Amino acid sequence: MYIDYEKIGEKLGFGKEFFYNLKVKQNLAYIKKNQSRVLKKLMHKAPINVIFYVYDESKWKSQSVYDLMDKDERFNPVVVVTKNCALEGNANYQTEEDVKRCYEFFKNKGINVEYGYDIIYHSNPSQSRQDNEQYIPFEKFNPDIIIYSHPWYVYKTQGPVVCSKFALTYYIPYFIPASEQWHEYGLRFHQYLYRHYVPTDLVKDFYSANMLNKGKSLKTVGHPILDYYFLNKDKEVNLKEYIIYAPHWTVCGDNLRFGTFDWSGERILEFAKEHKNLNWVFRPHPLLYKFALASGFLPKEKLDNYYNEWKSFALYSEGGDYMKLFSESRAMITDCGSFLSEYFVSENPVIHLVSEKFEGNSTIKEIDKTYYTACNLEELNIYLKNVILDKKDGKKSERTELLTKLKLKNSFSAKNIIDDILNDIG
Repeated sequence: MYIDYEKIGEKLGFGKEFFYNLKVKQNLAYIKKNQSRVLKKLMHKAPINVIFYVYDESKWKSQSVYDLMDKDERFNPVVVVTKNCALEGNANYQTEEDVKRCYEFFKNKGINVEYGYDIIYHSNPSQSRQDNEQYIPFEKFNPDIIIYSHPWYVYKTQGPVVCSKFALTYYIPYFIPASEQWHEYGLRFHQYLYRHYVPTDLVKDFYSANMLNKGKSLKTVGHPILDYYFLNKDKEVNLKEYIIYAPHWTVCGDNLRFGTFDWSGERILEFAKEHKNLNWVFRPHPLLYKFALASGFLPKEKLDNYYNEWKSFALYSEGGDYMKLFSESRAMITDCGSFLSEYFVSENPVIHLVSEKFEGNSTIKEIDKTYYTACNLEELNIYLKNVILDKKDGKKSERTELLTKLKLKNSFSAKNIIDDILNDIG
Protein backbone atom coordinates (compact mmCIF):
# COMPACT_ATOMS: atom_id res chain seq x y z
CA MET A 1 0.00 0.00 0.00
CA TYR A 2 1.29 3.45 -0.92
CA ILE A 3 1.37 5.95 1.96
CA ASP A 4 1.86 9.63 1.18
CA TYR A 5 4.10 10.50 4.12
CA GLU A 6 4.78 14.04 2.91
CA LYS A 7 1.10 15.02 3.11
CA ILE A 8 0.74 13.35 6.53
CA GLY A 9 3.83 15.18 7.77
CA GLU A 10 2.48 18.55 6.63
CA LYS A 11 -0.90 17.98 8.32
CA LEU A 12 0.74 16.94 11.60
CA GLY A 13 3.18 19.84 11.53
CA PHE A 14 6.36 17.72 11.31
CA GLY A 15 7.23 19.02 7.85
CA LYS A 16 7.96 17.01 4.73
CA GLU A 17 11.57 16.02 5.48
CA PHE A 18 10.90 13.90 8.59
CA PHE A 19 8.43 11.58 6.94
CA TYR A 20 10.23 11.72 3.61
CA ASN A 21 13.37 10.31 5.23
CA LEU A 22 11.32 7.75 7.14
CA LYS A 23 9.75 6.52 3.92
CA VAL A 24 13.15 6.26 2.22
CA LYS A 25 14.57 4.25 5.12
CA GLN A 26 11.63 1.88 5.08
CA ASN A 27 11.93 1.42 1.34
CA LEU A 28 15.68 0.75 1.56
CA ALA A 29 15.13 -1.90 4.23
CA TYR A 30 12.41 -3.49 2.10
CA ILE A 31 14.65 -3.49 -0.98
CA LYS A 32 17.64 -4.95 0.87
CA LYS A 33 15.57 -7.88 2.09
CA ASN A 34 14.17 -8.45 -1.39
CA GLN A 35 17.54 -8.27 -3.14
CA SER A 36 19.07 -11.14 -1.15
CA ARG A 37 16.04 -13.31 -1.86
CA VAL A 38 16.00 -12.48 -5.60
CA LEU A 39 19.76 -13.09 -5.89
CA LYS A 40 19.34 -16.53 -4.38
CA LYS A 41 16.52 -17.28 -6.83
CA LEU A 42 18.66 -16.24 -9.80
CA MET A 43 21.77 -18.26 -8.94
CA HIS A 44 22.52 -20.39 -12.00
CA LYS A 45 19.07 -19.70 -13.50
CA ALA A 46 18.86 -19.74 -17.30
CA PRO A 47 17.63 -18.00 -19.25
CA ILE A 48 17.53 -14.76 -17.31
CA ASN A 49 14.46 -12.70 -18.26
CA VAL A 50 15.57 -9.10 -18.83
CA ILE A 51 13.26 -6.09 -19.27
CA PHE A 52 14.58 -2.86 -20.78
CA TYR A 53 12.31 -0.08 -19.46
CA VAL A 54 11.79 2.58 -22.18
CA TYR A 55 9.34 5.42 -22.72
CA ASP A 56 11.22 7.54 -25.25
CA GLU A 57 12.90 6.03 -28.30
CA SER A 58 15.19 9.04 -28.68
CA LYS A 59 16.79 8.03 -25.38
CA TRP A 60 17.41 4.41 -26.37
CA LYS A 61 21.14 3.99 -25.74
CA SER A 62 21.38 0.29 -24.84
CA GLN A 63 21.20 -1.34 -28.28
CA SER A 64 24.59 -3.04 -27.92
CA VAL A 65 23.55 -4.56 -24.57
CA TYR A 66 20.28 -5.87 -26.01
CA ASP A 67 22.08 -7.28 -29.08
CA LEU A 68 24.67 -9.12 -27.00
CA MET A 69 22.00 -10.57 -24.71
CA ASP A 70 19.86 -11.58 -27.68
CA LYS A 71 22.75 -13.69 -29.02
CA ASP A 72 23.36 -15.30 -25.63
CA GLU A 73 21.20 -18.29 -24.65
CA ARG A 74 21.61 -17.33 -21.00
CA PHE A 75 19.39 -14.26 -21.52
CA ASN A 76 15.87 -13.58 -22.73
CA PRO A 77 15.73 -9.80 -23.37
CA VAL A 78 12.62 -7.74 -24.15
CA VAL A 79 12.03 -4.01 -24.46
CA VAL A 80 8.92 -2.90 -22.57
CA VAL A 81 7.56 0.39 -23.90
CA THR A 82 5.54 2.33 -21.35
CA LYS A 83 4.34 5.88 -20.75
CA ASN A 84 5.94 8.23 -18.30
CA CYS A 85 3.65 9.65 -15.63
CA ALA A 86 4.35 13.36 -16.21
CA LEU A 87 1.13 15.38 -16.00
CA GLU A 88 -0.40 17.32 -18.85
CA GLY A 89 1.16 20.79 -19.09
CA ASN A 90 4.61 19.41 -18.28
CA ALA A 91 6.99 19.47 -21.26
CA ASN A 92 7.66 15.76 -20.59
CA TYR A 93 3.97 14.83 -20.85
CA GLN A 94 3.28 11.97 -23.25
CA THR A 95 0.22 11.03 -25.25
CA GLU A 96 -0.77 7.53 -26.31
CA GLU A 97 0.47 8.41 -29.78
CA ASP A 98 3.93 8.91 -28.26
CA VAL A 99 3.72 5.42 -26.74
CA LYS A 100 2.62 3.88 -30.05
CA ARG A 101 5.41 5.65 -31.96
CA CYS A 102 7.98 4.39 -29.46
CA TYR A 103 6.63 0.84 -29.77
CA GLU A 104 6.79 0.97 -33.57
CA PHE A 105 10.39 2.21 -33.43
CA PHE A 106 11.45 -1.02 -31.73
CA LYS A 107 9.11 -3.21 -33.75
CA ASN A 108 10.60 -1.87 -36.99
CA LYS A 109 14.10 -2.65 -35.73
CA GLY A 110 13.13 -6.30 -35.19
CA ILE A 111 13.50 -6.01 -31.43
CA ASN A 112 11.42 -8.15 -29.08
CA VAL A 113 9.04 -5.49 -27.71
CA GLU A 114 5.95 -5.40 -25.49
CA TYR A 115 3.62 -2.66 -24.30
CA GLY A 116 3.97 -1.72 -20.64
CA TYR A 117 1.03 0.66 -20.96
CA ASP A 118 -2.44 -0.51 -21.93
CA ILE A 119 -3.54 1.72 -24.81
CA ILE A 120 -6.56 -0.38 -25.81
CA TYR A 121 -9.09 1.30 -23.56
CA HIS A 122 -8.70 4.81 -24.90
CA SER A 123 -9.44 3.57 -28.39
CA ASN A 124 -12.74 2.12 -27.13
CA PRO A 125 -14.97 4.90 -25.75
CA SER A 126 -17.35 2.38 -24.20
CA GLN A 127 -14.65 1.37 -21.74
CA SER A 128 -13.87 3.53 -18.74
CA ARG A 129 -10.62 3.11 -16.87
CA GLN A 130 -8.40 5.22 -14.63
CA ASP A 131 -5.07 6.24 -16.16
CA ASN A 132 -3.11 4.62 -13.33
CA GLU A 133 -4.81 1.30 -14.09
CA GLN A 134 -3.35 1.38 -17.58
CA TYR A 135 0.23 1.03 -16.34
CA ILE A 136 0.85 -2.70 -16.60
CA PRO A 137 2.67 -3.90 -13.44
CA PHE A 138 6.06 -5.26 -14.46
CA GLU A 139 5.49 -8.38 -12.36
CA LYS A 140 3.20 -9.61 -15.16
CA PHE A 141 6.24 -9.88 -17.47
CA ASN A 142 8.01 -12.20 -15.01
CA PRO A 143 11.36 -10.36 -15.19
CA ASP A 144 14.50 -11.37 -13.32
CA ILE A 145 16.31 -8.14 -14.18
CA ILE A 146 14.95 -4.70 -15.09
CA ILE A 147 17.25 -2.21 -16.81
CA TYR A 148 16.08 1.40 -16.49
CA SER A 149 17.26 4.22 -18.72
CA HIS A 150 15.24 7.10 -17.18
CA PRO A 151 15.08 8.17 -13.51
CA TRP A 152 12.12 10.53 -13.91
CA TYR A 153 8.33 10.02 -14.08
CA VAL A 154 8.49 6.28 -13.43
CA TYR A 155 5.11 4.92 -12.32
CA LYS A 156 5.33 3.11 -8.96
CA THR A 157 4.29 -0.41 -10.11
CA GLN A 158 7.09 -0.17 -12.67
CA GLY A 159 9.59 1.48 -10.32
CA PRO A 160 12.56 0.01 -8.42
CA VAL A 161 10.88 -0.24 -5.00
CA VAL A 162 7.89 -2.34 -6.06
CA CYS A 163 9.94 -4.28 -8.63
CA SER A 164 12.64 -5.18 -6.10
CA LYS A 165 10.23 -7.85 -4.83
CA PHE A 166 10.78 -10.01 -7.92
CA ALA A 167 13.75 -8.56 -9.91
CA LEU A 168 17.15 -6.94 -9.62
CA THR A 169 17.07 -3.31 -10.77
CA TYR A 170 19.84 -1.95 -12.98
CA TYR A 171 20.32 1.54 -14.43
CA ILE A 172 22.06 2.50 -17.66
CA PRO A 173 21.50 6.29 -17.90
CA TYR A 174 20.34 7.47 -21.31
CA PHE A 175 22.94 10.24 -21.04
CA ILE A 176 26.64 10.43 -20.30
CA PRO A 177 26.93 12.68 -17.22
CA ALA A 178 28.18 16.16 -18.04
CA SER A 179 27.51 18.23 -14.93
CA GLU A 180 27.62 17.93 -11.16
CA GLN A 181 23.87 18.45 -10.78
CA TRP A 182 22.43 16.47 -7.86
CA HIS A 183 19.62 15.03 -10.00
CA GLU A 184 22.18 12.85 -11.79
CA TYR A 185 22.92 10.86 -8.61
CA GLY A 186 20.85 12.14 -5.66
CA LEU A 187 17.25 11.17 -6.39
CA ARG A 188 15.43 8.49 -4.38
CA PHE A 189 15.51 6.45 -7.57
CA HIS A 190 19.31 6.26 -7.42
CA GLN A 191 19.28 5.03 -3.81
CA TYR A 192 16.87 2.22 -4.64
CA LEU A 193 18.91 0.59 -7.42
CA TYR A 194 20.80 -2.68 -7.23
CA ARG A 195 23.35 -1.47 -9.81
CA HIS A 196 24.00 1.99 -11.30
CA TYR A 197 26.41 2.00 -14.26
CA VAL A 198 28.70 5.00 -14.88
CA PRO A 199 31.10 5.70 -17.78
CA THR A 200 34.34 6.70 -16.02
CA ASP A 201 36.06 6.45 -12.66
CA LEU A 202 36.01 10.26 -12.48
CA VAL A 203 32.20 10.16 -12.46
CA LYS A 204 32.14 7.26 -10.01
CA ASP A 205 34.45 9.04 -7.56
CA PHE A 206 32.36 12.22 -7.60
CA TYR A 207 29.06 10.38 -7.21
CA SER A 208 30.42 8.21 -4.39
CA ALA A 209 31.57 11.27 -2.45
CA ASN A 210 28.11 12.85 -2.70
CA MET A 211 25.61 9.97 -2.59
CA LEU A 212 23.94 9.05 0.69
CA ASN A 213 24.79 5.39 0.12
CA LYS A 214 28.42 6.31 -0.72
CA GLY A 215 28.04 4.88 -4.21
CA LYS A 216 27.67 1.23 -3.17
CA SER A 217 25.62 0.48 -6.32
CA LEU A 218 28.05 2.14 -8.76
CA LYS A 219 30.10 0.29 -11.36
CA THR A 220 32.36 1.78 -14.05
CA VAL A 221 31.67 0.15 -17.42
CA GLY A 222 31.98 2.85 -20.09
CA HIS A 223 28.70 3.60 -21.89
CA PRO A 224 26.81 1.44 -24.44
CA ILE A 225 26.18 4.40 -26.74
CA LEU A 226 29.94 4.51 -27.37
CA ASP A 227 30.03 0.83 -28.37
CA TYR A 228 29.19 1.94 -31.89
CA TYR A 229 32.76 3.15 -32.29
CA PHE A 230 34.18 -0.09 -30.86
CA LEU A 231 32.00 -2.33 -33.03
CA ASN A 232 32.73 -0.33 -36.21
CA LYS A 233 36.38 0.53 -35.63
CA ASP A 234 37.58 -1.59 -38.54
CA LYS A 235 34.92 -0.42 -41.00
CA GLU A 236 35.56 2.29 -43.56
CA VAL A 237 33.56 5.45 -42.80
CA ASN A 238 31.55 7.10 -45.57
CA LEU A 239 32.52 10.63 -44.57
CA LYS A 240 29.79 13.08 -45.55
CA GLU A 241 31.34 16.01 -43.65
CA TYR A 242 28.14 16.83 -41.80
CA ILE A 243 28.15 19.87 -39.54
CA ILE A 244 25.72 19.11 -36.73
CA TYR A 245 23.88 21.79 -34.79
CA ALA A 246 22.37 20.26 -31.64
CA PRO A 247 20.67 22.73 -29.25
CA HIS A 248 19.62 21.61 -25.76
CA TRP A 249 16.06 21.99 -24.45
CA THR A 250 16.82 24.05 -21.31
CA VAL A 251 16.36 27.43 -22.99
CA CYS A 252 15.15 29.24 -19.87
CA GLY A 253 14.78 28.75 -16.10
CA ASP A 254 16.90 29.21 -13.01
CA ASN A 255 17.82 25.60 -12.22
CA LEU A 256 19.21 23.16 -14.77
CA ARG A 257 20.44 25.30 -17.66
CA PHE A 258 22.57 23.93 -20.48
CA GLY A 259 20.81 25.84 -23.26
CA THR A 260 22.18 28.97 -24.94
CA PHE A 261 19.44 29.22 -27.55
CA ASP A 262 18.51 32.72 -26.35
CA TRP A 263 21.78 34.17 -27.73
CA SER A 264 23.04 31.52 -30.17
CA GLY A 265 20.00 29.98 -31.88
CA GLU A 266 19.24 32.71 -34.40
CA ARG A 267 22.90 33.41 -35.16
CA ILE A 268 23.68 29.78 -36.02
CA LEU A 269 20.62 29.55 -38.30
CA GLU A 270 21.67 32.79 -39.99
CA PHE A 271 25.23 31.47 -40.49
CA ALA A 272 23.96 28.16 -41.88
CA LYS A 273 21.70 29.97 -44.37
CA GLU A 274 24.69 32.05 -45.50
CA HIS A 275 26.64 28.81 -46.11
CA LYS A 276 24.09 26.36 -47.48
CA ASN A 277 26.87 24.78 -49.53
CA LEU A 278 27.97 23.05 -46.30
CA ASN A 279 26.33 19.77 -45.30
CA TRP A 280 24.18 20.85 -42.34
CA VAL A 281 22.31 18.67 -39.85
CA PHE A 282 19.75 20.10 -37.41
CA ARG A 283 19.55 17.79 -34.39
CA PRO A 284 17.53 19.56 -31.64
CA HIS A 285 16.96 17.89 -28.29
CA PRO A 286 13.59 16.06 -28.44
CA LEU A 287 12.24 18.26 -25.64
CA LEU A 288 13.30 21.61 -27.15
CA TYR A 289 10.10 22.23 -29.10
CA LYS A 290 7.77 21.16 -26.27
CA PHE A 291 9.63 23.06 -23.57
CA ALA A 292 10.07 26.28 -25.57
CA LEU A 293 6.32 26.21 -26.19
CA ALA A 294 5.18 25.18 -22.68
CA SER A 295 7.48 27.66 -20.93
CA GLY A 296 6.36 30.57 -23.13
CA PHE A 297 9.92 31.08 -24.33
CA LEU A 298 8.73 31.26 -27.95
CA PRO A 299 5.26 31.44 -29.52
CA LYS A 300 4.25 28.51 -31.71
CA GLU A 301 4.39 30.48 -34.96
CA LYS A 302 7.96 31.63 -34.37
CA LEU A 303 9.06 28.19 -33.19
CA ASP A 304 7.52 26.47 -36.21
CA ASN A 305 9.15 28.98 -38.51
CA TYR A 306 12.57 28.34 -36.95
CA TYR A 307 12.27 24.56 -37.36
CA ASN A 308 10.90 24.87 -40.89
CA GLU A 309 13.74 27.14 -41.98
CA TRP A 310 16.25 24.49 -40.91
CA LYS A 311 14.28 21.71 -42.58
CA SER A 312 14.25 23.66 -45.87
CA PHE A 313 17.99 23.10 -46.46
CA ALA A 314 19.41 20.87 -43.69
CA LEU A 315 19.02 17.22 -42.75
CA TYR A 316 16.60 17.06 -39.81
CA SER A 317 17.60 14.37 -37.31
CA GLU A 318 15.46 12.88 -34.55
CA GLY A 319 15.11 9.51 -32.82
CA GLY A 320 17.66 7.32 -31.08
CA ASP A 321 19.92 6.34 -34.00
CA TYR A 322 22.53 9.05 -34.45
CA MET A 323 25.94 7.49 -33.88
CA LYS A 324 26.36 6.73 -37.60
CA LEU A 325 25.58 10.39 -38.24
CA PHE A 326 28.29 11.37 -35.76
CA SER A 327 30.87 9.16 -37.44
CA GLU A 328 30.11 10.66 -40.86
CA SER A 329 30.36 14.28 -39.66
CA ARG A 330 33.32 16.65 -39.35
CA ALA A 331 32.17 19.02 -36.58
CA MET A 332 29.43 19.73 -34.06
CA ILE A 333 27.99 22.91 -32.55
CA THR A 334 26.13 22.13 -29.33
CA ASP A 335 25.19 22.95 -25.75
CA CYS A 336 23.88 19.42 -25.05
CA GLY A 337 25.78 17.98 -22.09
CA SER A 338 25.72 14.30 -23.03
CA PHE A 339 26.83 14.98 -26.61
CA LEU A 340 30.05 16.51 -25.29
CA SER A 341 31.19 13.00 -24.34
CA GLU A 342 29.33 11.02 -27.01
CA TYR A 343 30.78 13.08 -29.85
CA PHE A 344 34.22 13.28 -28.25
CA VAL A 345 34.94 9.69 -29.30
CA SER A 346 34.61 10.71 -32.97
CA GLU A 347 37.76 12.84 -32.39
CA ASN A 348 36.17 15.69 -34.36
CA PRO A 349 36.05 19.32 -33.13
CA VAL A 350 33.14 20.76 -31.15
CA ILE A 351 32.10 24.37 -30.69
CA HIS A 352 30.70 24.10 -27.17
CA LEU A 353 28.10 26.82 -26.55
CA VAL A 354 28.49 27.49 -22.83
CA SER A 355 25.67 28.72 -20.63
CA GLU A 356 26.69 30.92 -17.70
CA LYS A 357 24.77 28.48 -15.46
CA PHE A 358 26.56 25.39 -16.79
CA GLU A 359 29.22 23.77 -14.63
CA GLY A 360 30.74 20.62 -16.10
CA ASN A 361 31.88 17.63 -14.09
CA SER A 362 35.53 16.51 -13.94
CA THR A 363 35.32 14.55 -17.20
CA ILE A 364 33.69 17.38 -19.13
CA LYS A 365 36.17 19.92 -17.79
CA GLU A 366 38.97 17.80 -19.23
CA ILE A 367 37.15 17.29 -22.54
CA ASP A 368 36.30 21.00 -22.80
CA LYS A 369 40.00 21.85 -22.85
CA THR A 370 40.17 20.11 -26.22
CA TYR A 371 37.05 21.84 -27.59
CA TYR A 372 36.32 25.41 -28.68
CA THR A 373 34.18 26.98 -25.96
CA ALA A 374 32.02 29.96 -26.91
CA CYS A 375 30.41 31.94 -24.11
CA ASN A 376 29.09 34.78 -26.28
CA LEU A 377 28.40 35.81 -29.88
CA GLU A 378 31.86 37.27 -30.42
CA GLU A 379 33.57 33.97 -29.54
CA LEU A 380 30.99 32.01 -31.51
CA ASN A 381 31.64 34.05 -34.65
CA ILE A 382 35.40 33.49 -34.35
CA TYR A 383 34.95 29.71 -34.13
CA LEU A 384 32.34 29.58 -36.88
CA LYS A 385 34.96 31.08 -39.19
CA ASN A 386 38.02 29.20 -37.94
CA VAL A 387 36.57 25.74 -37.21
CA ILE A 388 33.64 25.50 -39.62
CA LEU A 389 34.73 27.57 -42.64
CA ASP A 390 38.52 27.34 -42.49
CA LYS A 391 38.60 23.81 -40.95
CA LYS A 392 41.27 24.83 -38.43
CA ASP A 393 41.59 22.34 -35.57
CA GLY A 394 44.67 22.98 -33.50
CA LYS A 395 43.43 20.83 -30.61
CA LYS A 396 43.10 17.55 -32.52
CA SER A 397 46.16 15.92 -30.93
CA GLU A 398 44.97 16.96 -27.45
CA ARG A 399 41.65 15.18 -28.01
CA THR A 400 43.36 12.01 -29.25
CA GLU A 401 45.65 11.95 -26.21
CA LEU A 402 42.78 12.53 -23.75
CA LEU A 403 40.62 9.92 -25.46
CA THR A 404 43.31 7.33 -24.78
CA LYS A 405 43.60 8.48 -21.17
CA LEU A 406 39.84 8.26 -20.49
CA LYS A 407 39.55 4.79 -22.12
CA LEU A 408 36.23 5.65 -23.77
CA LYS A 409 36.87 4.46 -27.32
CA ASN A 410 38.19 0.92 -27.22
CA SER A 411 35.99 -0.34 -24.41
CA PHE A 412 33.08 -2.71 -25.10
CA SER A 413 30.60 -1.47 -22.50
CA ALA A 414 27.91 -4.06 -23.32
CA LYS A 415 30.31 -6.90 -22.51
CA ASN A 416 31.40 -5.15 -19.30
CA ILE A 417 27.75 -4.92 -18.22
CA ILE A 418 26.91 -8.53 -19.06
CA ASP A 419 30.06 -9.77 -17.31
CA ASP A 420 29.03 -7.81 -14.23
CA ILE A 421 25.53 -9.30 -14.26
CA LEU A 422 26.81 -12.86 -14.69
CA ASN A 423 29.39 -12.34 -11.98
CA ASP A 424 26.60 -11.39 -9.54
CA ILE A 425 24.26 -14.26 -10.33
CA GLY A 426 26.91 -16.95 -10.73
